[in-house]
Amino acid sequence: MSDAVFAGLCPSCGGDLTLAEVESSTCKSTGRRLCSFSIDDDFNRFLEFFERAVGASPRALQRLWARRVLRGESFAAVAPTGTGKTAFGAVMALFLAERGLKSYIIVPTTLLVRQVTESINLFMERTGVRASVKWYHSGVREDEKESFFKSLSEGDFQILVTTSQFLSSHFGKLRGKVFSFLFIDDVDSVLKASRNVERLLMLLGFEVVNNNWEGKAAGVLMVSTATAKPGGKAALFKKLLNFEVGSSNFEVRNIEDIYFGKKTLENLFNAVKLMGGGGIVYCSSSEEAMQVLEFLNSNGVRAGFVGARSKKDFDAFCRGELDVLVGAAYYYGVLVRGLNLPERVRYTVFYGAPFFRVKLADLDSASTKLLRVLAGIFREDERLKQYVSNVEKYADEIRAILKENFSTMRVSADDVVVKQNEVFLPDLRTYIQGSGRASRLHAGGITKGASMLLEDEEFASAFIKRASYYDLEFKGRGEVDFEKIREEIDRSRRGAEAEGGEPVKPALFIVESPTKARQIARFFGQPSVRVFRGNDGDVALVAYDVATGNYVMTVAASLGHVVDLVRDRGFFGVLVEENQKYVPVYGAIRRCRRCGYQFVGDGACPKCREEGGGALVDSKYRIEVLRRLAKDAELVIVGTDPDAEGEKIAWDLKVLLRPCAKDVKRAEFHEVTKRAVVQALRQLRDVDERLVEAQIVRRVEDRWNGFSLSRKLWDHFRDYSLSAGRVQSPVLGWIIRRAEEGKERKIVAVIDELSLTIEGLTSREPTLEISLLERRSEKQTPPPPYTTNALLRDANSILKLSVDKTMQLAQDLFENGLITYHRTDSTRVSERGLAVAKEYLKEDFTPRTWEVEGAHEAIRPTRPLDRANLVRLIEEGVIALSAEVTPSHLSLYDLVFRRFMASQCPPVNVVREVYRVRADGVEAVEVRVVKVEGRAHQLYKYMLPPVKPPLPQGTRRVKARILRLPKEPPYTQSDVVELMKERGIGRPSTYATIIQKLFLRGYVEESRGRLKPTEKGIRVYSYLNQHYGRFISEERTRQLEEKMDMIEKGLLSYQEALNEIYHEVRSRILPLEEHVPAEATPEW
Repeated sequence: MSDAVFAGLCPSCGGDLTLAEVESSTCKSTGRRLCSFSIDDDFNRFLEFFERAVGASPRALQRLWARRVLRGESFAAVAPTGTGKTAFGAVMALFLAERGLKSYIIVPTTLLVRQVTESINLFMERTGVRASVKWYHSGVREDEKESFFKSLSEGDFQILVTTSQFLSSHFGKLRGKVFSFLFIDDVDSVLKASRNVERLLMLLGFEVVNNNWEGKAAGVLMVSTATAKPGGKAALFKKLLNFEVGSSNFEVRNIEDIYFGKKTLENLFNAVKLMGGGGIVYCSSSEEAMQVLEFLNSNGVRAGFVGARSKKDFDAFCRGELDVLVGAAYYYGVLVRGLNLPERVRYTVFYGAPFFRVKLADLDSASTKLLRVLAGIFREDERLKQYVSNVEKYADEIRAILKENFSTMRVSADDVVVKQNEVFLPDLRTYIQGSGRASRLHAGGITKGASMLLEDEEFASAFIKRASYYDLEFKGRGEVDFEKIREEIDRSRRGAEAEGGEPVKPALFIVESPTKARQIARFFGQPSVRVFRGNDGDVALVAYDVATGNYVMTVAASLGHVVDLVRDRGFFGVLVEENQKYVPVYGAIRRCRRCGYQFVGDGACPKCREEGGGALVDSKYRIEVLRRLAKDAELVIVGTDPDAEGEKIAWDLKVLLRPCAKDVKRAEFHEVTKRAVVQALRQLRDVDERLVEAQIVRRVEDRWNGFSLSRKLWDHFRDYSLSAGRVQSPVLGWIIRRAEEGKERKIVAVIDELSLTIEGLTSREPTLEISLLERRSEKQTPPPPYTTNALLRDANSILKLSVDKTMQLAQDLFENGLITYHRTDSTRVSERGLAVAKEYLKEDFTPRTWEVEGAHEAIRPTRPLDRANLVRLIEEGVIALSAEVTPSHLSLYDLVFRRFMASQCPPVNVVREVYRVRADGVEAVEVRVVKVEGRAHQLYKYMLPPVKPPLPQGTRRVKARILRLPKEPPYTQSDVVELMKERGIGRPSTYATIIQKLFLRGYVEESRGRLKPTEKGIRVYSYLNQHYGRFISEERTRQLEEKMDMIEKGLLSYQEALNEIYHEVRSRILPLEEHVPAEATPEW
């Protein structure tokens, strides 16, 4: 492992943390284990107590819950059925009772009150603990009631067990009592009455004073996640207890989606007979369900009906007395949401796909949101374009146009159906929720199921198209081996019953940004949210708890790098040991809330120091929270960006968290989509040490070179705002040289009527002699998908975006799951990328991978959605984003989409004409594109010069504008990026940073989209080039990049590279005898 010191980050003594200590998990100074917490002794006692009570060691999830409870942290337990939540609650209550603490267990039914009480009595018998347990339900005798309420009034109990109804009906008798542990086994039953939220808070010690909640939690609230959306009062949990309930409707499914054929009773019968018992048949209405029920029963299928008021057949189905249940496909219906029988339900049949229907008559009362959606569907009508930007203002005009379109059926979307003055919108939420009844997450993993769709072709086609946006892939009936599927379905259930291990385990999943964390968490349902606050009360970290199938996962954000090189140790943050060993010293990064400046060290923000300094966000507290979460989860998965920077962040987190976790793994994904994240979780790997070592060398060299040269600038100019760097200095030189070249002028005649420019022509009314030299037709292959430099170039030249803004927008698009990773120099297209292109281009699809197999991929869209359809599906809520998408985001997305789709199209037919133009002794050759045919050019017209009309042949007198232009115009930002790519300067992750740094230092400025050096920039570069030209040369940077590649391939020791760089810097810039005080280091 690469060596390093983490200053002030030892969790035991607060001093330095070394890799040797990490390996041994022991603090050298104190001799204590590195990741020890105050609750550890209690936790170990609980583990022993649990084993005595239950007769088995607690599961990993139960250990996680124990840590939270003992730490005093309230939370929602995200966990599948069968993981032992209720048993845990009972054991924990008894464990706390032994310490004289009171607990209250609330369950939904009388039967559960009895079962929990019996369990506690059994646990007391096994452990020898004697506790006063009081229980109540509607079936108790009068004499028992009197005794119960007497004990309750006197507080003569340690564990209270009741139904949720008791909390609502008898809270007056509970008022004033405070519990150390509140366990809610079914939060839905409690939250039905919104006042129960307030009651629970009072039972934890809070009180209302002058309409405000005051006090501090005296205990812990542990609740299950909700199946229905919690009411508004549940927000008090976040305000006072720092958590949100979340949903237990986990969006994890293992379903074979099959299009079985047309919607006929014959097909329905065949589907049921093929799959056998354990099915649910969903119909479009209760009336249709009754007809289907009669048909199935008359044909020998044991079928029952379940509806809102008819649930008697449910128990018969559970007992195996019925083969299938029939009901209506309503999103909030009993069969769609209220059924959780993983062993019994094997498959579902949708007798008709669920759709939302919008009738012509509905338009008069349609909301503005629905009008936007419908306008997107009928966008081919040009009249809508002038109104859609302000739907609220032009609602009546839009309604009138839509009414016409309802009858003409001019639709611009293939995932909706327009028929007989109605628009049918596929209802995938109901389908996913309903079909998911056959694939449930529980302690043994995920059961496999099948879902068969019976629908007529037009409606099925639209439904299946919409399903693809949810990553659902339907197979045709002929593509499916039903015998194999039945075997897999039954095996998954046998495995669930016999499973003795722990297929579902807790894990901490760390990414860089809160947006990415939210987006990933939402893939798996509505997450439970926990908020961790710093000492100043501000939010320091937000954690999202979700179930993914193999993991109950806590998703959190590191907010990028958590550490960087210190400035006051060794040589600019690197210890130089006698044996020529170089050890970087890292410290926690602090960020100023006022100006956003990041630095390592104590004291106020260096940028705001004179104004008193802004409040600071210290990553040290974030690291402490992550350590606590790592200890809880035991497994840490780092899903930072798939590049060298992301690998270094992963390595830092691995070192800092490894003493707290049993294992730390790396997940690599190049797009933030559910498909990609799930695949990454299945293919966990170790952190790539070689990639990290190369990144360490790059950062150390940047620091040594930059700080040393900056010191020389200070000494020479006596200006402490100046700085230099290995990469930005040669780039500054390019800009200066081009500005010098631009002082030379050339004369150009612009003839607007012919779209013609002739250099050297001075006459304002020249007579042109035009002759056609050649006319050629040829095929031209479209360009490959974007790499970072190509995207920056086009965004700058086409969209007029700065490189910094482009990277910000691309980062947002990536984190919202709309494009693949945007820092790449690869044009490779993956199999998934080819599938996306094929879906969109259909017959125009011409697959090209562009490069051989590699780790990285080109920048491309993650779905086959053009800009208009993307906007429409965002409006509909089909695509949920974690951050706002602006018109600028959409413009950049459109550029990425068009370029990628063009790259997968057939070659275009191009007609070029070559002319000779003579005038006043000047001769020019004009080559122009006069005709282009092909889908690629329709998508991405920038692949060729603009199409111009043919020039008129013969002699022609014209008018010209005479311009004096720079012989070589100043560079644009896109020009500089292209130069960096061509000359091997910088990397995809640093192109924008390099240019931005030149602006921040005041070395360059921009005018009319062109870069010009400032006087300060010219003076700095002139001095550096004259005295230290070797250190800011392109050749040096190229050589360093070659060394990085060698380190990554294991061909060069990173210590050897550091040694060479150190001696070079010390001999040629800062001699060894020159002392480097800490205060004499640049603030960057």
